[in-house]
Amino acid sequence: MFDSLKYKFCNYDLFSFKDKKMQKRFNDWRETSRFRQTSRITILTAALYILYAFLDRLVAPAQTVELMITIHLYAIPSILFLISLLAYLKRYCFWMTSLLIIAPVLAAIGNLVIASKFEGYTIYITEIYLIIFWIFTVSGLKLFHATISAFTVFSLSAMTIYNIYPDQINEFIMHIFWMLASLSFGFLDGYLLEDSNRSTFLKQEELEKLASTDKLTGLYNRAKLEEVLKSELEQSKRYGRNFGMLILDIDYFKDINDTYGHLIGDDFLVELTNIIKRSTRSSDTLIRWGGEEFVIICLETDKQDAIALAQNIRQNIEKTSFKTIGSRTVSIGVTINEDDDDVHSITRRADQALYKAKSEGRNRVEFL
Repeated sequence: MFDSLKYKFCNYDLFSFKDKKMQKRFNDWRETSRFRQTSRITILTAALYILYAFLDRLVAPAQTVELMITIHLYAIPSILFLISLLAYLKRYCFWMTSLLIIAPVLAAIGNLVIASKFEGYTIYITEIYLIIFWIFTVSGLKLFHATISAFTVFSLSAMTIYNIYPDQINEFIMHIFWMLASLSFGFLDGYLLEDSNRSTFLKQEELEKLASTDKLTGLYNRAKLEEVLKSELEQSKRYGRNFGMLILDIDYFKDINDTYGHLIGDDFLVELTNIIKRSTRSSDTLIRWGGEEFVIICLETDKQDAIALAQNIRQNIEKTSFKTIGSRTVSIGVTINEDDDDVHSITRRADQALYKAKSEGRNRVEFL
């Protein structure tokens, strides 16, 4: 359960797709570039803080130099380098995201501690504005997480500065204004970036759909199967979620084409596809694997549920009277992913289950 919560937290969006499968594909599509961005930007930011620490030696008052170097040279760069390492490893998305939310807050706290050592507003306060803008524009945080981090920085800074300098109202008002400007421009930039990412993803989805869709049935074609299986096997190993694979074969399909012709055969395949769609969940992936073979990938499914789904599909097809050709049956092989599975092993096992169903009389479901 904790793994599921970590996944949801790591991939939560303010403006998510209503289709959960599409949202998941969007998360996977964006993950690689987002992790790369975070890894590189945190290294650059750490390097700039180290440079900042050397500048402290040159320009900072003697009584604050030690504090500023501790914060700018040791504390903040250490956190940023850790985030970069976690982003590079990728599998620690939850911890990377959590630290990336917290790091700017800690940087702001360090800045406010430094500011408290001076009697009035100083040039060091401007770091707060840069921190807020950094959160939204280059950190790699999603808009939801960036908003949490930035508003925390804004609130802490507003309350702390007011308490440090309660008599400098005019300066405080201007400080609030510049923080609001950073917050609003940052949020807008973050929103536009999210919108741009979504638009790019949708265009890519459309191109991939054209390349991976069976024109007759509208289902994914054989080329898509390996991609889907690789993705689900990776997700299963990472988050411990099982999925089922069903291979459906139309019994004596060749006789339909030989007796009624290919046009009637095509009409039958379209009718059959609609039955399969109605018999499955929106989260299931449907693939036309061959002329008369279909594959169903059903997520978060155990053995009993996968068999029940297959039986439901088989029964719904059996009781349907198709146009021109009447009633028809199908055989279905079922399997569930195992820990050491790859694309070929799970496909081979499902295919063997299908062969068993056909060899034992057809119009049946077998599990391996």
